[in-house]
Amino acid sequence: MGMRPEARQQLEERHRRRVEQAQQRSAANVRHAVQVGLALGLGEPLGLYHTEITPPMGARRVLLLLAPVAAFVSGVVLIMLWAPDAAIPVLGVSPVLAGAYILVCAVLTGRRRFTRWLYGYPGGLAEVDPDGQPRPVRWDEVADVVDHWTSAGSDSTWTYEGFLLTVGDGRTMAIPANYQNALDPYGPGGGLIVALLPAEVAAAFPRVLPIAELITEQAVARVVARQVAVVRAGGVVGRGGVRVTRDGIAGPKDATVTPWAAVERVELRPGRVKVRLTSGKARKHDNYRDGSGYEVLCRLVMALGVQASYEASG
Repeated sequence: MGMRPEARQQLEERHRRRVEQAQQRSAANVRHAVQVGLALGLGEPLGLYHTEITPPMGARRVLLLLAPVAAFVSGVVLIMLWAPDAAIPVLGVSPVLAGAYILVCAVLTGRRRFTRWLYGYPGGLAEVDPDGQPRPVRWDEVADVVDHWTSAGSDSTWTYEGFLLTVGDGRTMAIPANYQNALDPYGPGGGLIVALLPAEVAAAFPRVLPIAELITEQAVARVVARQVAVVRAGGVVGRGGVRVTRDGIAGPKDATVTPWAAVERVELRPGRVKVRLTSGKARKHDNYRDGSGYEVLCRLVMALGVQASYEASG
């Protein structure tokens, strides 16, 4: 059952207003992204993403912040040694002083936070900090991509951090998962909202590209294509100790590969690979030291014509 024309018109009108508001909020960045894309030959912007960055503190700043703590503790110790009675009032106000110290540290840390922008293009991407100087990376320069996970202290619990790109000259670029598309009229939950709309209405809405889709479509696809060519030419591609060859797949401790003809399906999760065989017990290959990159591995195996699945959860 379709929507009534009046209801659809009202929904589309509300959506247009939200789109216009999102564009107005990011108008300056849109103009800057267009200028950067033209100057660097990357094309028209596909997405404008932003996230909040808190730079790590240097050793000098850390020492300066800890100096009041050391002075206070030293003073209390001296008072307790020379005038124990006078130490009681000082200890009584210590919780207040500690709270004030924490508040000051939070304020100082917050002042150092800044918004980092990431402009995505058909030819690459560019990081832009408040200094306005773009740091470009072209898709063809990306040598490897991993979906980056970190262990939360348990073999079965992983936290998704985003993507980690390795450029041909050895540089790495982290693409955090919390990058948000500034042109999404519904914010972080925009994709879910559009998914819940009637199909005929959602189809009329312009596509807003999440950061994960941009990296997958532009970088991951290129990396997988190169890796497929390597394997088909007789080479070996490894990820987290798992080796993929033209003849089959092998785990970190396998001396020989399992032939593709004996493989029914390959199931991947962060830090874990299960190779289901056409007969016999499935083979498990767990690598808890590195739970990254199995999404790319899954796409490689699928491109080789093998049944594979990737469950993006720890």
